[in-house]
Amino acid sequence: MSKFAFSLATATLIAGSASAATFDVFTDRALFEAALTGPVTLETFDAITEDVSFAGGSATVGGLTIIADDDGSFGNSIIDAPPVQSEIDGNGTTALNIFTSSVFDAAIEFASPILAVGADFFNFNDGQLRTEINILGETFTPDITAAGSLNFFGVISDTPFTRVDFEGVNNDVFGIDNVTSAQATDVPTVVPLPASLPFLVLGVVGFGLLRRRKS
Repeated sequence: MSKFAFSLATATLIAGSASAATFDVFTDRALFEAALTGPVTLETFDAITEDVSFAGGSATVGGLTIIADDDGSFGNSIIDAPPVQSEIDGNGTTALNIFTSSVFDAAIEFASPILAVGADFFNFNDGQLRTEINILGETFTPDITAAGSLNFFGVISDTPFTRVDFEGVNNDVFGIDNVTSAQATDVPTVVPLPASLPFLVLGVVGFGLLRRRKS
């Protein structure tokens, strides 16, 4: 094998290792939790006894920061303490009241990198596709549900992440409760490759071509 071919093969191998994250999706909390290993964190929001708005801003609870660019005109985007608004009342306890639309999105950020997240969703995507979930550039479209439905949705990733985005498609008011985050069983931690990797590959290829031309 020529030096150029070896250099190109090496560069290709390095570039190939920068693959996208892969995910396992769960719609059953018991199966999701069975796949987790410690430490596992559960945020119920029950320590919040008065409504806290994060419309057009953020609010922090434990290791979570909830963010919304909702302007607050609909009275949503709050940590909703009892009595909980009917649109998001899954079990009568404090929950996140999230509003998304084709204009407004929301997000949850985690204080430390995680490999798994799951939560109970009330009235999410009721009747039609209203909100999609994005993690590390991967878009998830949870099932359309009946009005008043309480459903679980969770993912386990092979790549650490710190943010979950809720991207509006149509108007959606929904509740999020019992947010569970953790590392997952037998999932290796991936060390991110430098952003300059493409330039390194191009440099190796260019150097090989130059050496080949001189010879």
